[in-house]
Amino acid sequence: MLWDLIQQSQIHDARSTAEDANRRTDQVRHDIARTQSTIDALSLSCAAMWELLSEKLGVTEEELIAKIEEIDLRDGKLDGKIATVKQACSGCGRTNNAKRGRCLYCGTVLPRAPF
Repeated sequence: MLWDLIQQSQIHDARSTAEDANRRTDQVRHDIARTQSTIDALSLSCAAMWELLSEKLGVTEEELIAKIEEIDLRDGKLDGKIATVKQACSGCGRTNNAKRGRCLYCGTVLPRAPF
């Protein structure tokens, strides 16, 4: 009798664990699909901007590649990533991530960069 209760408890725990894992898996799949959708939209936007630049302004592929490398090397590494830009606060002088809207230390409004 006691053994049956222990077994039933273990079975219940195993089922709960499996259900939790399935819920997490579903959430991960949803997050991946949303991320892929965002990547697809950004790729499409980049392709459209490139075609406009090349057709309307005559920008060459070599110029585009050179600009990509220039931006990539701003942090000293050619790694295909944009470096996190830091900026000094005009209120307290401390360094903040440029993506912040306000200084982390004193709350002064920081100028916003477009990217």
